[in-house]
Amino acid sequence: MKKLKERMTENGMDYVLVGDYYIPDLQLPEENRPIGIWGEVL
Repeated sequence: MKKLKERMTENGMDYVLVGDYYIPDLQLPEENRPIGIWGEVL
């Protein structure tokens, strides 16, 4: 059985090996908005 790579890039996206599956390595941009008392964005 061949060893799987821990990280790979395919079609311009990065993937991370989790168990037997490759999961896309997605990152959200940092957001700095004030949130009101009831969770509403001001």
